[in-house]
Amino acid sequence: MSFDPQLSVRAATLAYFADRAERFPGLVARIEEFFSRPTLDTGRQVLRTYFRNHTTGDVESLRTITASFADKRVVRAIVASILADEEALAAIAARSYPHPIGFDKLVLDDDRATGFKFRLHVYWRGANFASLERLHLHRFEMASAIVTGELTNHIWRVVEFVPANELVRGMDLSPTVGEQAHTRRTMPAYAGYRRDANGDLRKTHLGTAVLERGASETFTSGDAYAQVLEDAHFVETNAETGFANGDFCSTVYIHGPSLVDGAGRSLPILFEETLLPDDNKLVPTIPAIPVETLRACLNRYRDTLDEILKFYDWLYHPKHGRNLSVGMIAGYLLCEAFKTPHAIDAFERRYDECKDVLERSERAVRDLIEGRTNPAHLNDDDRNTRYVRLLLAKANAHPKGPHAWAEDYGALTKEMWRYFGAIRGEMNSRITVLKPVWDGVVKRKLPGGMHYGHVGAMIEAAFEANGIAMKHFEAHWAGGGLVATHKDEHNIASVVDDEIEGRISEVLKGHFPSHRFYGEEHGDPNRALPAVGERRFLVDPLDGTRNFLCRREEFCIAIACQEWNGVGWVTTDGVVAHPASGRIFWAERGQGAFVIERTDLERRATVFVSAVDPANPLKHQLIDYSARGLDLAAQTDTFSELARSGSALRNSGSVALILAHMAGRGGTGAIITANDYDVEAGRLIAHEAGAWITQIVFVSGEDERTCTIVGAEERIHNALVVLVREQIQKHGGRLLDETLTPPGL
Repeated sequence: MSFDPQLSVRAATLAYFADRAERFPGLVARIEEFFSRPTLDTGRQVLRTYFRNHTTGDVESLRTITASFADKRVVRAIVASILADEEALAAIAARSYPHPIGFDKLVLDDDRATGFKFRLHVYWRGANFASLERLHLHRFEMASAIVTGELTNHIWRVVEFVPANELVRGMDLSPTVGEQAHTRRTMPAYAGYRRDANGDLRKTHLGTAVLERGASETFTSGDAYAQVLEDAHFVETNAETGFANGDFCSTVYIHGPSLVDGAGRSLPILFEETLLPDDNKLVPTIPAIPVETLRACLNRYRDTLDEILKFYDWLYHPKHGRNLSVGMIAGYLLCEAFKTPHAIDAFERRYDECKDVLERSERAVRDLIEGRTNPAHLNDDDRNTRYVRLLLAKANAHPKGPHAWAEDYGALTKEMWRYFGAIRGEMNSRITVLKPVWDGVVKRKLPGGMHYGHVGAMIEAAFEANGIAMKHFEAHWAGGGLVATHKDEHNIASVVDDEIEGRISEVLKGHFPSHRFYGEEHGDPNRALPAVGERRFLVDPLDGTRNFLCRREEFCIAIACQEWNGVGWVTTDGVVAHPASGRIFWAERGQGAFVIERTDLERRATVFVSAVDPANPLKHQLIDYSARGLDLAAQTDTFSELARSGSALRNSGSVALILAHMAGRGGTGAIITANDYDVEAGRLIAHEAGAWITQIVFVSGEDERTCTIVGAEERIHNALVVLVREQIQKHGGRLLDETLTPPGL
């Protein structure tokens, strides 16, 4: 499912205006139509209906209606509708222009009946961005929705005004009572862009204003803000930082009718740093955008929105366990700190310095959450402040509150590791192997990248489980005793199983607290029916306990991550750790299989295929056999048939290890009947390594069983399937289902 962060905004918008239906008659129906079919025309109808009933001073309603336009998919649909309408394209071109400070001001609609304007501002990244926006005072109420990138709005308020001459005595800048703020500025005020008798645009000097600094707020994609008439402001976008977000900034800008002051003026007021010489008061005429230029601009914008939407779909993909957006913001902090657009490179080469930067920012955010710092006292001259504000906004928007956000996402270095690992593994096509992402295994970081998401957490848990297993194994080897508990005729457990399962649960729940956990020893305490898309970890803490207790090294830890598809659990990630060798095998569905050696050397793992005799594919093949689910006679006959075929047979006593060893380190075939927690992690690893796999569901006696047949080569696999099928039927079993999974599927 595509990422849609605006669902809650849509619901909130509809609820807001449903509660005010008497004041805004017909508006809810217009909004619903707009959400279902976003075009320039349906957007225009929403704004017309709204502004027929807008009252001056109600900036909350104005912000709410504008927030409807913050959705990238909505804006993309509006742009597409304009590109398909030549008449609309020509009308928009005639009233739009490239702003002198470097953004395209596209006036999508100018409704004379109600007085509103509907604009799209696109701040393209690059050298065309000439300067910061000047401080100015609008003569209308406005609201802005950030579609891409980010924007910081700096508020100032006029507290004193001295007219320049008698001609402007009636000028009203709505001065307010000042609060003796920390920062005040005295600035010349000009009426903006009035045409003189010759048709030239000029600024008119009005007088001198004293302005007091107010709040500065940073808004990111999906946010909206509104501004009252009394506030002067200027905005900064990420296009001005040079080091921040790779998105360019774009906003939907909506304002109501211009208000006329006591002097009859409706023009905006501009504040300059110094009094302008007379010859500088002439403003160059700005030409409208040609139709073809507008068409190219909108095509470019639409295509870029498509790319950004793909990125956000990836950023919020459930395979990461949770979204990576905090890690992305941590990257922005590093960009600013090191004055580079290459945060990933800085993080890899200057890790200790980066960690220090992120820990300082982490403390700053926690101080804000705990109330030790007042947001109003932040230094907005520091570029990093905008990102601290972004993190604070995320914390305040968390469903369980800012303190819960701090627990889940507040460790910025860890979030950067997660983001780094995912970027290096997926967004950079030259790097195909993912490496450990979690801060706890930084010392095990390998060349080329790192793991992320479920795989990263599972590998972290596997490293810890290996340590616990070997501590007990070496003590047992040295003569220490271990007590075994017989669970049934086939299964035994020890205190080591419990300790490992407990530690794996702690690690995985620390990263993914909402995921289910099913361990061999204690099952799943959550008895509720899973929802579609819900995740669980399936764990065998010690597969091969009997070997472990007998001081043999053929035991392992198996961890699978699964997703509920409405019918059953589908395995998406698998890790099998072999403590005695120090190896960790892992696979992610569709990404291949890999093995990490004790030396931390990691490589892609593929099945090993020896020469196959076409007349007898099983001859001289190493076949692992653990088919206790068959009745005794069927087990015996299957074993005999394999021996007669000339196969080399073995049963190592650890099903998960048998399957993991199919990834280039073991046999060429396997027949296994065992529990899901024994099989699932290893089965995915074998499949991603290139093995052919069939699962046969059958009834033996009164019990339903599943037999997993694996072959490194198709002919080996097919011969094993035929053999198992025959033996089940020969000994009174009943076949229920058979599923083939060839390599690459």
